[in-house]
Amino acid sequence: MTREWDPAAEDTTAQRSLLDAMAELVLARDASGRVTEVNTAFLNAFGGTRSDWIGRWFAVAPALSSSGQARRYDAAMRTRAGAAWIEWSETTLETGGTVAIGRDVSDERRERAEASEAAAGKSVFFASVTHELRTPLSGALGAAALLKDSGLHPDQAAYLEAVRSSAQHALNLIDDILDLSRLEAGRLTLRAEPVDLRSLIEDACEILSTRAAEKGLALAHAISADVPAEIRADPARLRQILFNLGGNAVKFTETGGVLVQASYHGGELSLAFKDTGPGIAKNDQSSLFKHFERGAAEHNATPGAGLGLAMVKRLTEAMEGDVGVSSEPGQGAVFWTRFPAPAVSPPPTERPLADRTIIIASPSDIRREALSLKAQALGGQALETASVYAISDLVTQTEDAATLILDADWADQAPALKSLAPDLRILVLAEPRTKDRFTHKDGPPGIDGWLVSPVRLSSLAAYAQGLEIEPEEPPAPSVPDRALDGLNILVAEDDPVNAMIARTVLTRLGAVVAVVDTGRAALEAVAGGQFDAALLDMRMPEMGGLDTAAAIRSLKSPVAALPLIALTANATEDDREACLTAGMDAFLTKPLQPQALIEILTGLCAPQNRASFG
Repeated sequence: MTREWDPAAEDTTAQRSLLDAMAELVLARDASGRVTEVNTAFLNAFGGTRSDWIGRWFAVAPALSSSGQARRYDAAMRTRAGAAWIEWSETTLETGGTVAIGRDVSDERRERAEASEAAAGKSVFFASVTHELRTPLSGALGAAALLKDSGLHPDQAAYLEAVRSSAQHALNLIDDILDLSRLEAGRLTLRAEPVDLRSLIEDACEILSTRAAEKGLALAHAISADVPAEIRADPARLRQILFNLGGNAVKFTETGGVLVQASYHGGELSLAFKDTGPGIAKNDQSSLFKHFERGAAEHNATPGAGLGLAMVKRLTEAMEGDVGVSSEPGQGAVFWTRFPAPAVSPPPTERPLADRTIIIASPSDIRREALSLKAQALGGQALETASVYAISDLVTQTEDAATLILDADWADQAPALKSLAPDLRILVLAEPRTKDRFTHKDGPPGIDGWLVSPVRLSSLAAYAQGLEIEPEEPPAPSVPDRALDGLNILVAEDDPVNAMIARTVLTRLGAVVAVVDTGRAALEAVAGGQFDAALLDMRMPEMGGLDTAAAIRSLKSPVAALPLIALTANATEDDREACLTAGMDAFLTKPLQPQALIEILTGLCAPQNRASFG
């Protein structure tokens, strides 16, 4: 007897063969949740036969929502091989049921857990090691600061500056390592607050310009007119990005210069660092942002740990942004980073140079480009020339009010240019080390003023209009003599060098100082009530600063209200929060800075509060 051909049966057999060939687990269910199909991989994992499962109600996760959208989830399940985590990808069928594809992800979850545990352990290890390294380095910096004020011969001062610079470099490197470990462990807390980005960039570039000038490089910055007056971001992390990318560009550029640019679009801040260095090959670019990678173009450059770019990448990712590089060998490089940065206040709307032409004459492409962008941001028309011979043509062609920014090397052209256009305002573009030539009354003739590179936007706006002549740099603020006269201060510090530094700084400021080296000794000392404040090191034998602060706050006497200031070699947000939670009033990092000490102690120990704990 001949069997009739059944196309539906043929289709079912073919579909089942296809499902059985899959390595993933397949589970199909109808709208009520009952099993309609499973494949061989599913049976191998959970046992039984296909007939044992079909028609059975089997719940893996809560039912799909009424929207019927696909979903993915992990479920802890017991298989024939033991407990396992199965990742299910589930979608709806036109018939109203669902089909779920599963795979065993137990090993992946275990590896992630182990990696997370290892990262957390590494972070704890780095925190401990870096603290131990920071303590002696802070002592070296503090001792150098004290020695600097002792009256040194020039050669001794130079040696001391070398010691200070080396210690500071090591301290910065330790901070980078610690921050990197925290980022990897997901434990670095970003502290968003209103930030004046223009001031931040200008301040950072002024610091970097000293290093650039030592190499004969131009360093400039340009901030687009669309950048808000204030953004919300973590200023410390922004500063890290600026110094790492800006410092990296200066380090690996031998001729030309570096241009730092900022722009803003759609709530996102973009920073670009353009250099005229040797460039980077395509095959090197992919590894630049990894730890300790330096790229073939960098092999003969200044040595370093190669952490800067890795740090920038991690910080940018923590801010939900991107980072990258565009470069060709021999063509320089542009490193960029962009990330969300909500506007706190809108961009400035003033255009003070709207009726003025700014002529920029300099052989430096970097400086011309930066000044041209600044002039345009202020509403002016910018004309550029890299030739000293073309300046006079530009001057004579300009009919409206004009300002000429003249490179310092071409300052001797000023008298002739002034004779061509008597109303022309001429500003010399100088560097900090050369500006003295133009600040004295007997300086080169024909000069109306001067600008120091890198030029601040506010300086260009003011001096291009002749509003004022830039004053001499204000002297560093002096520390008032005996500003802490009459205060009795307890210092609890177990490191003898840092204890000596704290005692010396406080004594020079007029305070009477007592020093103990354990938290328990500090607790016993304050119980007498003769101190106006206590400085507590966070890590001490017997009782650390946190435990000591908590113990003082729990005392049943007026001493419980004694002003307490944390002393620490680590200045992280976690440390700050821990100190405040323990009852500290303020937070100081080592080495102690006299001005910070004065501000905190005079605030906490106002005259009416002094000697009130006896």
